[in-house]
Amino acid sequence: MELPVTLPPPDDTERGVVVSHINPPELLAWVLETEGRLLAGRHHIGYWAWELEEAPADWIPAFDFVDEVWAPSEFAANAIRRIAPKHIKVSAAPYPIYLNARPPTDRGRFGLPEDRVVVFTAFDLRSTAQRKNPRAALAAFQRANRPLGGAALLLCKVVGGDLYPETLAALAAEVADDPSVRLMTDNLTSEEMAVLTASVDIVLSLHRSEGYGLLLAEAIWQGKATVATGWSSNVEFMDASSSALVRFNLVPVTGDGPIYRSGRWADADVVHAAEQLVALIADKTLREQFSAETTRNKHVSFDRHAWITRIGGRLRQSYAMGGKRP
Repeated sequence: MELPVTLPPPDDTERGVVVSHINPPELLAWVLETEGRLLAGRHHIGYWAWELEEAPADWIPAFDFVDEVWAPSEFAANAIRRIAPKHIKVSAAPYPIYLNARPPTDRGRFGLPEDRVVVFTAFDLRSTAQRKNPRAALAAFQRANRPLGGAALLLCKVVGGDLYPETLAALAAEVADDPSVRLMTDNLTSEEMAVLTASVDIVLSLHRSEGYGLLLAEAIWQGKATVATGWSSNVEFMDASSSALVRFNLVPVTGDGPIYRSGRWADADVVHAAEQLVALIADKTLREQFSAETTRNKHVSFDRHAWITRIGGRLRQSYAMGGKRP
């Protein structure tokens, strides 16, 4: 995709730090296309994200073009450290979620009922349905909602359905006869997505693995109760006082095509997830308690001072090393 350039590139006399927020396959293509002109004489930080316990071996050539690597979580950083040369430092630099807006709820904007508890799950099919595991979320919700007499609505937002129409069609067929499940395929702006998140009650993710867990972090920042698989990077910012972590078994990665080819990931316990949902759907006081506890979450993503201190310190170190690349 073509991204708009909002600032001119540095001229040849400028030194300092370049941060490229693209993974190694795209980085290698970019370096080839630009002949590495923006990297010459500058300290280059590659910001990479990965979702399994070990990054792919075919990322190794990209280390030749970076001076250090940042990742959005310790989980992702550890995965990259396993393949990194000894001289390349790999650090966790979580996203600054504190910059996100906290808009008021607006259910009418999305046609959401005022008299039902809205459970929200969202996934991008480009990140693969196997990893995002929407069928587990659907199964857990239906198992929870039945004994509650349909007290809740599951809003399932899908991105990338145009690229994977068969997967989307299969999911739509599964929920066609269930009025308590709604699929949303609209393309929303970041502002609209923030309003949508503000308008739901519970955010659900039964992912197999995450390199950060952006939707969950944004939900916690918005003060929402969250239910998620208790494995991978999301456990770094989900604490037990404001989030329900779902039990899981670690299983081999299978059937996910060219992106995730080996290793292991989590298979969430659908029964346990349903139990967590039943408790939250049935008890408004519990949801409010979880919401209140989110304000005490001390993860660096939610703390302006902590984030600026951490990233500022790392940038100063990187800047001091700038200009050493031949």
